[in-house]
Amino acid sequence: MRCTIVLEFDNGDGSVVKRVEVMGFHRPVEDQTPGDVGLSLAEGKSLLNCVQQEFVVEQIERFCTSRRSCVDCGVQRRLHDSHCSELKTALGKVFYCRERWKACNCGADGSRYVSPLKNYLTEASTGELRWLHAELGATMPYRQARRVMDLLLPSSGRDNHVTIRNHTVTVGKSIQHARPVRQWCEETKPNAELGIDVGYVRRARCNYKGSGKYNRAEAGNQSSSIAVVVAAVGQVGEQPRVWASAMPRTKRLNQEMTRFLEVSGYGDPSEVVVLTDGARDLVGVARDLPYDSEWILDWAHIGRMLRRVDQAIAPLAYGRLMDSGSAFELWDMFVRFRHYVWTGDSVAWQQFAAKLAHLLDLREKQDPAASSQIKKASYSLSNVVTYLESNPESLIDYRTWQRVGWRISTGFVESSINRMVGCRMCKSQHMRWSRVGAHSVVQLRVALLNQEFHELARRQFPWIGQRRVTWPWQRTSQGF
Repeated sequence: MRCTIVLEFDNGDGSVVKRVEVMGFHRPVEDQTPGDVGLSLAEGKSLLNCVQQEFVVEQIERFCTSRRSCVDCGVQRRLHDSHCSELKTALGKVFYCRERWKACNCGADGSRYVSPLKNYLTEASTGELRWLHAELGATMPYRQARRVMDLLLPSSGRDNHVTIRNHTVTVGKSIQHARPVRQWCEETKPNAELGIDVGYVRRARCNYKGSGKYNRAEAGNQSSSIAVVVAAVGQVGEQPRVWASAMPRTKRLNQEMTRFLEVSGYGDPSEVVVLTDGARDLVGVARDLPYDSEWILDWAHIGRMLRRVDQAIAPLAYGRLMDSGSAFELWDMFVRFRHYVWTGDSVAWQQFAAKLAHLLDLREKQDPAASSQIKKASYSLSNVVTYLESNPESLIDYRTWQRVGWRISTGFVESSINRMVGCRMCKSQHMRWSRVGAHSVVQLRVALLNQEFHELARRQFPWIGQRRVTWPWQRTSQGF
């Protein structure tokens, strides 16, 4: 069996202008093996590349022919020179003839020579390929993205992981300064629940040189990691909208976060409720917002600290320490301490924390053999008390907030950090980042998580994702 693929170009009226035989396929009947049906992946990639080559050449020739004549006098411009150029596309690398014409003698052209493709093909690669590189580069390591493209698509030439990295950084920068693709909320909401957290990625080694020698002191002042600030806002039960930045925490970062709230539908909220784990480096981020903000400690973080106290006290729970106490006096005191922390009664939990510490001292005197376990419980209790006392204005009645239906933890932010930063930029991946590269990848992953990436791509290149075909693409050779 033989099959010949033929391309026919016409002007839209049905008359064939050009006919090109692209490729022929051969399937000897006597050499058929079980399962050898249809085109192989290698044959499909070759076919796509050949069709792309012929299609691009014909399209460029018609584009240049339509602009060969002078607009004023109608005389065709004379050819000055031409050379072979290459264009990298998503369906492989193609070659075409790039011409220069001499300016028309009537003086209508502003320069000595005219290049018709100067403003038409401005890059050595198509916009679709660059955005495809950026999407894959934001999803997986650059070398792995290169292998995936080589596996599924025709080769685009000399592209390697560095090309994918450069395209990823370039597209990430363009996304950062792009206007919003749509209004997320039709009505302005009175209150905003803003969750803020930080993820860390390892910084790439930088060689600082001074006077021709390696300046180790200056290099040592650089932190070994880059902090990525992540914020999320949204109603309970809905997918939150995410924002992130790996840039230093300057005034510009607060301006971008304010713009993020405005785009998300919180243009003029009466109050911004900020949920975080109480890290000191995040206090200034939220307090510099141009709104009345209420700082709330993440209950999940407090709960983990209380859990460690619970695990340390559990082996010591049985036993009466005072005459008026119960058989589980130590355990009962901890339960009451935890209850008052949950209800936000600062005076009560401080009193019971002091009583619990006193009971631990009594237990150590009565049972010196359990000294190590008691010291562990005292240390865990001291940690949680110090943490709560350093953020007294951020404690609330978590029980009431939970009953009303408001958020009391930053779980929706931490899950976003895991999907944006953890899965791609750290966590068992041996890679290091520059600040610019990390920030660009974060912007791309934010756009993907907010489902804005493809809309931003179509804004710059409207033809991306379109099927400009005459026949239905699902059509088969025979109806069933």
